[in-house]
Amino acid sequence: MLNKTLSALYIFSISLLCILYSSCNRTAPQKHILIIQSYEAGFPAYKEFKKVFADQLQKRNIQAEVHSLYLDCTNKTEKRQKLIIYDKLNTLSSWKPDIILACDDQALNSLFTCDHPSIKTTPIVFTGANYPNESFIQRRPNITGFRDKPDYKTNIELIEQLIGKCIIVRVTDDPYADQVRLTDMNQQIKDICKANNLFSTERIRISGKRGTSLPNGKKIMPDAMYISTVNGKSTRSLIKGLGENYYNKAYIAIKRDYLTLSLGRFSSFPGFSVIYEMIGYNNGVVGGYVTPQKELTIQAVNRIADILNGAPVNSFPQITETNKKYVFDYKILDQWSISSNKLPVDSEILNIPFFVQHKSFIICAAVILGIISTIIIIYQRLLYKRESLRKKEAQENLKREKEFLSFALESGNIFTFSYKDGIFNFDKEFYHYLDMPEEPITAERFCNAIHPDEQANFKLNRYKLDHGFPTRQITRRRYDFNNKGYQWWEFRYTQNTNRKPTSTNDHSIEVNGLCLNIQQIKETEIDLTNALKKAEESDKMKSAFLANMSHEIRTPLNAIVGFSQLLSSGMELEQEEKNEFINLINTNNDLLLKLINDILDLSRIESGQISFTYADCDLNQLIEDIYNTHRLLMPQNVELLKEVPETPVVIYTDRFRLTQVITNFINNATKFTEKGYIKIKYEYDSDNRRVLLSVEDTGKGIPKDKIDQVFERFHKLDEFAKGTGLGLAISLSIIKTFKGTILLDSEEGKGSKFTISLPYSTPQ
Repeated sequence: MLNKTLSALYIFSISLLCILYSSCNRTAPQKHILIIQSYEAGFPAYKEFKKVFADQLQKRNIQAEVHSLYLDCTNKTEKRQKLIIYDKLNTLSSWKPDIILACDDQALNSLFTCDHPSIKTTPIVFTGANYPNESFIQRRPNITGFRDKPDYKTNIELIEQLIGKCIIVRVTDDPYADQVRLTDMNQQIKDICKANNLFSTERIRISGKRGTSLPNGKKIMPDAMYISTVNGKSTRSLIKGLGENYYNKAYIAIKRDYLTLSLGRFSSFPGFSVIYEMIGYNNGVVGGYVTPQKELTIQAVNRIADILNGAPVNSFPQITETNKKYVFDYKILDQWSISSNKLPVDSEILNIPFFVQHKSFIICAAVILGIISTIIIIYQRLLYKRESLRKKEAQENLKREKEFLSFALESGNIFTFSYKDGIFNFDKEFYHYLDMPEEPITAERFCNAIHPDEQANFKLNRYKLDHGFPTRQITRRRYDFNNKGYQWWEFRYTQNTNRKPTSTNDHSIEVNGLCLNIQQIKETEIDLTNALKKAEESDKMKSAFLANMSHEIRTPLNAIVGFSQLLSSGMELEQEEKNEFINLINTNNDLLLKLINDILDLSRIESGQISFTYADCDLNQLIEDIYNTHRLLMPQNVELLKEVPETPVVIYTDRFRLTQVITNFINNATKFTEKGYIKIKYEYDSDNRRVLLSVEDTGKGIPKDKIDQVFERFHKLDEFAKGTGLGLAISLSIIKTFKGTILLDSEEGKGSKFTISLPYSTPQ
């Protein structure tokens, strides 16, 4: 009975252990997290954000699949940001995020106003928002997060602590959009900072002095702290506000956008920031009193983890204020010579160089290394003295090999050889390298292996080999030792003056040396020579381009200046003449503007800086739009025709740039066609999977010898025709970007046909 009881208990224990083991190893379901970032994907802070985010999820044992969406708010409108979020949420409808994290104000506001149904039910956590929409948040129980409200007062006090009393310059390019920030800032600093308009019509007066009339010298310290607002849309205001520094001034960044990103670097006085995004990322900002990126991320991840683990969203405060600390950039502190002794206690300093951060360790390591080196040197000296007698004997044996060792140090992979009485002897590795039998090579055979163009030089030097020479010799020739083709070899050799003659009648000369295959070196020299030629050709092309550009700009500019001077000279002119001069000035203005735009377009295309917007393009609709645009602009006696297939072809391309190319062709055809027609058409080559678009005219055509020149910059077959001479060059660059080609078929007196061949790309 006892045995049966024990058996039952044993089986029960084993079963219980299996159940526990299975439950412990059961993988928790993976969560879906959507992160909406306000700025561009390349923003350096996001690299640290991803690392901290992943580490915190791992610490909280959250298994999650994360999607990141970057709004690039500095370059995209608010409407575009909303559309991006709406489309992303639709795309992820099957994936369905369990929670959404919105980082910073732009992401949060765009998410609130995108009107997607999912934001009403999906838990939303926000972080880094300076001014979240409190009324909207209070209406949504599924929203919770952290507000990083700027502390303007503490930052102003920090600036005064570091650089003294000064004029603080803030920049706004949209007073209406920045109203909340400016109002909040004014309220916080009203008791410590006076408002002052730097660029009023009366000019600034501080302590009773006129700023613009002060002589150069030491900066003037104001009698109190001042705040001045600069219009970011006015270049003059920016130059005066951030460029003139005869007063003690400081710049403060209140937001991050396309304008403020570079102001800190170009300011002629120190810059500070009330938001973390501007500190430590090469924006020229000294620092500020902000919430660090790491702290914001940790708080957000912990809130997300609590919600994903089952905590209700409404159990947390909807808006939680973040804690701030003093954060500085070491490089900018050093740039403005701000001592670290002035910084508040417990300040965080970013971008500290390795040497500065580990200075004590490096000094200790250097001292220890110096001691070890000294001990080693002393020990080596003792060994040297102890072994001096043995080395003295060995040096006699090594003297003969001295030249070989010096050559070995200079050459690397080498072969040794010797020459005496018309016979060359090489080491075994030489014969193995060339796959030749190991046998001496006579001087005659050696000469025959030399390239015919260089044999005469060897015959002249043969006398030195047989009769001696005073100094080391180096020769480079082409040899074919194994009948497998000529290759370049370098021979370095010297006369052996330490050889003892075997008999009194032996007066022959012995030569020892090294040989090296330098075929690869020669090929490299050829490549470098060709590269140098290309560089010189490129330099010539650049000079020619600048010369042409100067000539083309000078022509309309002279006309503008000349006719403008006539109109302003006081000369009595008829109204008809004045109107004609004004028309000529306007015409040359348009020509000059088009020339500059064409040059900029060409430069951007060739440097890869121009952006192409690819989308599906219906070629029938494209041809129809171009036809409707130009048919009423045709000269008298010239008809614009179109020819398209019944079934439209849709390709994936940049519609605007393709329209620009076809328009250039039509404009060229219009200039040189006095009667007949201009036809635009396209067809699909199914065999080669290419789309062929063409513009054909019945104009005067192009001579055969000048067809290859029409795509050159500033090249005009008719110097009296309107245009800059850059249209076809730009067109060719655009089509090359599309991986296409342009074919030109022309006959003088009959007309021309420009054909664009594009690879067919499947619509997206």
